[in-house]
Amino acid sequence: MDRRNFFKILSVTSAGALGGCGGKADRAIPLLVPEHEIVPGEEQWHPAVCAECGAGCATVVRIMEGVRVVDRNGEAVRERIAAIKKIEGNPLDPISGGRLCARGQASVQSLYHPDRLRGPMKRTGQRGQAAFAAISWADAIGQAAEMLAKVRAADPARIVFLGGAQAGTRSLAIQRFTEALGAPAPVVCSLADHAVEHKAAEIAFGWKGLPVYDLAHAHYTLGVGADFLGGWASPVYYARQFGDFRQGRRQIRGQLVQAESRLSITAAAADRWLPLRPGSEPQFLAAVGRMLLDAGLARKPEALPKAVVQAFQAADPAALLATCGLEEKRVRQIVKELGESEAPLVLAGASVPHTNSVDAVVTSHYVNLMLGNVGKPGGVHAPAEASEDPGNRALLASKKQPPTQPSRDREGAVVPADPRLSQSLAHAQVVLIDGANPVYTMPHSAGVTDAQARAELVIAFGSFLDDSAAWADLLLPDHHALESEMALVPAVSERQAVAISTPFVEPLYDTRAVETTLAELARKIGAEYQGVTPKDIVQPLLTEGVSYEDVAREGGIWLEPPPPTSPRPPTVAPSFAAAHFEGDAAQYPFHFQPYPSLQFHDGRGANLPWLQELPDPASSSIWGLPVEIDPKTAAALRIGNGDVVRVESPYGSLEAPAYVHPGAVPGVVSMAIGDGHSHYSRYASGRGANPLAILAPVWESSTGALVLGATRVRLARAGGRRGWTQFSTGDRQERGFDGR
Repeated sequence: MDRRNFFKILSVTSAGALGGCGGKADRAIPLLVPEHEIVPGEEQWHPAVCAECGAGCATVVRIMEGVRVVDRNGEAVRERIAAIKKIEGNPLDPISGGRLCARGQASVQSLYHPDRLRGPMKRTGQRGQAAFAAISWADAIGQAAEMLAKVRAADPARIVFLGGAQAGTRSLAIQRFTEALGAPAPVVCSLADHAVEHKAAEIAFGWKGLPVYDLAHAHYTLGVGADFLGGWASPVYYARQFGDFRQGRRQIRGQLVQAESRLSITAAAADRWLPLRPGSEPQFLAAVGRMLLDAGLARKPEALPKAVVQAFQAADPAALLATCGLEEKRVRQIVKELGESEAPLVLAGASVPHTNSVDAVVTSHYVNLMLGNVGKPGGVHAPAEASEDPGNRALLASKKQPPTQPSRDREGAVVPADPRLSQSLAHAQVVLIDGANPVYTMPHSAGVTDAQARAELVIAFGSFLDDSAAWADLLLPDHHALESEMALVPAVSERQAVAISTPFVEPLYDTRAVETTLAELARKIGAEYQGVTPKDIVQPLLTEGVSYEDVAREGGIWLEPPPPTSPRPPTVAPSFAAAHFEGDAAQYPFHFQPYPSLQFHDGRGANLPWLQELPDPASSSIWGLPVEIDPKTAAALRIGNGDVVRVESPYGSLEAPAYVHPGAVPGVVSMAIGDGHSHYSRYASGRGANPLAILAPVWESSTGALVLGATRVRLARAGGRRGWTQFSTGDRQERGFDGR
């Protein structure tokens, strides 16, 4: 697509917009476009960035004439405005390719949400009660700066900043702020930071970032543990890749086999599904590697050091596959097809992390090495390297976690303690939260609410009063992403890339960009803080003849991919150890698997009614999420579709409707994440149950990632169907249980 023709909208309109807003009340919101430029029926498009997850998709926003009602001298009058009507992917962006997921499409609702915070607020009641009153920005900054200065002078290590997983201007600004205060580095508090995949790539290849799987050019793909069509890593990017994999070549239709302990969206789209037992991914991949070696289908075994080859040769496929719950004959056929393919690929990840997930992903990388596809078309590619500019190196480093040592007891079992969050919050006096909701995303047993209750000051920067903000002392609301100047680095990209958004929306309310708030706090405290802008990040990437204005007009910069390079030879032998589970198997016989939902991600999308009305892909449930149970278990417990069930772990219990899933693995209970917010707008507060709340406090030892799949539970029927709505039930066999 021709770049100049696509972005005709910006030259004249933006110039008039930035200079013509003035201070008039009728132009205060929501766009920097003079009223005389609003042409009825004519659309305009502006580049922006989607901030609903860490994928870093560049977008374009459709603007058209709208009408709002405002109060003038006690009289309601109509006013013509330019309103955001639609958000789409930016066709120039190689990540989104002009496409966008449901969460990105729905983000316009969060801009005009009736429950957005209008300005700074101060707590008036007990923590957790969500009782707040409006306060001026001057008073809010003054009170926050006073406490920060006091704690900084006494012990800056007691200042803790909890942030999200996105890498961009925000993460770099937060890092610089903590450095200016002498405080510890920000702690990424997110279910979607993909710490397991980062660590595995570093161990196997020495790469800093998420590997890029060239699915579009593969012929035969074995997926293991990564629901890449259901929200893992970069959902729009891999959905586009999958479309090319299936239908993008005339005479080649890619074959997909998915090995996973749940019938996910990816497993449902696969040609064959291998229902693994939870936590058996390393054993499965070890058996695959051994079979490839035995059959002479490992094209490049010399790429592996001797210790790694010996580890695979020592594996017993029959015993390992019995552990996985798979038939050996079936797996051997799949391995034969994988090894004989012209472009084989093993695409592994941890949509539901286990204590051994790093081992699983490392083993998958070793299998790809023996298949000879690393750095090749249809194989595994290295992530983009940071430029030589110190700011950009710091940008990518800002989303990495400090290394942690495994914590084990005398018997070698993983000690259930979070090496990052618990230690950070244990003695915190000031807690700052941006882009994270730890009260919701951490188990109750992790003690996050206790830590916030002990702190002398808790500050939340979000646009909504959510579960964690309810425990804050000050709410300093951020601009919406569509009102902000920002830059994001894509989570998955083999080329250096930055998506950029420049302000084209005047803030609806009395909010401030977090970067501005941090700069003001640093000034009040007297700390030397250097701000950050998108231009600071993009400038080192500019080539000759390209200006920052050119890049901003197109919505980002995407350099050409570098030539493939050979990865560092692996030095660590793979481990095929079994996963660790909390709970006595006799008392808690079922494995529990909370998983990020397509519509709500890690729960952050639950406040948007468009996403609440989006049918759940598995159950077609709307305005609520069920517990997925296999038919055999449901029959044994006399549970029918829609009945309320109690799910109990050693750390708590929840009640939710049951969905008798014909594709559920026996003995495995799954539940999508998204419901169960105590506070999160009128659309999500008090709705459904949070599956994360009852998890065991177990973290992966080398990364600190919360282990979603380490908890055992028991089930019981708690009542009949109550208020659960399915979009479609006519074609489902599991409509009821007649024998109770």
